[in-house]
Amino acid sequence: MLTGMNEAEDRGVRVVVVDDSAFFRYELGSRLVRRGWQLVASVASGEEALKVVPLLQPDLVMMDVVMPGMGGMAAVRALRRRWPGLILMMSGQSDTGTAATWDALEAGANDFIPKPHADQTLDAMVRQIVDRYRALAPRGSEGPQPEKGTTFDKEPRTEGFKAIVIGASTGGPQALSFLLETIRLAPRIPVLIVQHMPSGFTRSFAERLADRLGYPVQESPPEGDMVPWDPPPVIVAAGGKHLRVSRQGAWSESGERLHGVIPSVDVTLSDAVSVFGRDLGVVILTGMGEDGAQGALAVHQRGGTVIAESRETALVWGMPRAVFEAGAADAVWPLGRISLWLRQVIQHGVPLR
Repeated sequence: MLTGMNEAEDRGVRVVVVDDSAFFRYELGSRLVRRGWQLVASVASGEEALKVVPLLQPDLVMMDVVMPGMGGMAAVRALRRRWPGLILMMSGQSDTGTAATWDALEAGANDFIPKPHADQTLDAMVRQIVDRYRALAPRGSEGPQPEKGTTFDKEPRTEGFKAIVIGASTGGPQALSFLLETIRLAPRIPVLIVQHMPSGFTRSFAERLADRLGYPVQESPPEGDMVPWDPPPVIVAAGGKHLRVSRQGAWSESGERLHGVIPSVDVTLSDAVSVFGRDLGVVILTGMGEDGAQGALAVHQRGGTVIAESRETALVWGMPRAVFEAGAADAVWPLGRISLWLRQVIQHGVPLR
């Protein structure tokens, strides 16, 4: 298991909570304090956050997405002009909340945490906050790393691929948007995106990508339905479901978490490598944890091609690092170089027959 800080190291984290609900601020703040964190400010609006955050210089800001007056997106954009620290958005799963979450990420927030709903608890949310902070907080070198822009053995091929799988977690929405927007080509082969994301967010993420790219991007359909390979689809794995693959197409399926996550990159890669073999290309982007490393190794061993994002552009060098350490990477590249490779792959792809 790849880990960042341990519990002793993250005690004393100085946090500001920004939310228009006094009750929510109290409940969240008290739980963080019980962990040993310091609640240095608790404020009800984006306007107040602009006053206290540059003054107090906290380690982390927890920012509600939808608030009266200055909302989360506007507050993040304004904060980024005067403070470079970590910002996690707190989002409900309404249409307004999910759309505003993507706006806030584009404005400079580091990541988002869904607010509890239904059978979820605030304690579970706190655990997610702690995990995100440990992944995102600046720290020293963590073991062996490849040289910048490393290619192993030979230059990865760019022709003859039949499908691409892209896996990502923390920082993934921003990286995926950049990667696909720089390509701007309707793909000749299927592109399957497995982004660690809860249910309620992936549909709006797919719609947002489609608006930006100018060609269809869809959330994987529910069990019982299937997206066929012709015409070649761009599919985002539905939150809370695994993305499964066969020779006929792709679909969502309920299942157990793997590596603590669902959807899991490894689940999709296990299917995809059996269908596409050496003609499968894999890109593992920023993210915490090890999901994707086992599947990437299987792809590499079958003669497929695996590209991992390098630490110089990855917001969290966890998943790409796991791929590198497993010996599964054909190249470890920054995001810009990955986009050049992916553009060529999509141009020269060969549809599955």
